[in-house]
Amino acid sequence: MKIVLIRGRNRQDARKKTLDYWFANRDQFNCTMSDFLRKCSTDPSGRIVMYKG
Repeated sequence: MKIVLIRGRNRQDARKKTLDYWFANRDQFNCTMSDFLRKCSTDPSGRIVMYKG
């Protein structure tokens, strides 16, 4: 299982970086954007998004 931590300055920055990560690497994923986002979780502060794939 691959775990990727995406860190941002705030909640909006973390979400933007998560979408940027998916667009940059979407050829490697065998799923849609909504499937990718279902595999993501956010910490309580909202500044870190964790992808478990």
